[in-house]
Amino acid sequence: MGDNPRVHPRTQDVEKNAGKYENEKPSYSLVPRSEKYPPKGQVIPTRQVPGYYSRPPKRRNSCCRCLCCTIFFLFVLVAIIVIACGILYLVIQPKIPKYSVDSIRISNFSINADLSTNCQFAVNVTARNPNKEIGIYYLENSYLAVSYTGTEICTGALPVFYQGHKNTTLLDVALSGTGARLTSAVVSTLKEQQQTGSIPLNLEADVPVKIKLWKLKSMKIKVRVQWDLVVDRLDGNAKVTTENSKVSVKL
Repeated sequence: MGDNPRVHPRTQDVEKNAGKYENEKPSYSLVPRSEKYPPKGQVIPTRQVPGYYSRPPKRRNSCCRCLCCTIFFLFVLVAIIVIACGILYLVIQPKIPKYSVDSIRISNFSINADLSTNCQFAVNVTARNPNKEIGIYYLENSYLAVSYTGTEICTGALPVFYQGHKNTTLLDVALSGTGARLTSAVVSTLKEQQQTGSIPLNLEADVPVKIKLWKLKSMKIKVRVQWDLVVDRLDGNAKVTTENSKVSVKL
């Protein structure tokens, strides 16, 4: 053995100072300098980490959902309107007014040398409103005309009035006209019909009206009435022998 004996720490001292040296950092680098700093000009390979990008949320599903909700809402709305109209129809039970020609008076009917006509008619019309809840306003600018073989020979207008529900109104309408020209063939046919006592006339009326339901009024509606009449003569004693009427409503 040498002159300097080795001194070994005791086990108690090692355990006692173990915590003291745990938190101490070495004052020198544990990595060799040659490994820590590469030579000049050498490129250190790096690992490329792929990037991950989240796609934006698709709007297709939300658009389809919105479209389906809109279609469903419209379907429900239409169904409610149809049901309400059906119930209203059953409650009101609307009916088309009825019109008839009771008599016709011809105070003047003459044919001039140039085959033009002079006419003065008076027509008695009965208007019936069979509805229980509906009233009818007959407005201005109505038009009533009498024609023979497609030629208007006199015109007039219905009076302005209100017809209540379940009401029958008698109207006396005056018509007059001058200057309607007939052909010689039509005049010959008319003379033959006067001899047989069967003269066809056409009476047509265009009447603007408004419907009143309880306290509500509708927009303006045009009622068109057509009568196919047959009279026995063209003077003050004329009588209606045949009548066929047709009523149509236009919005």
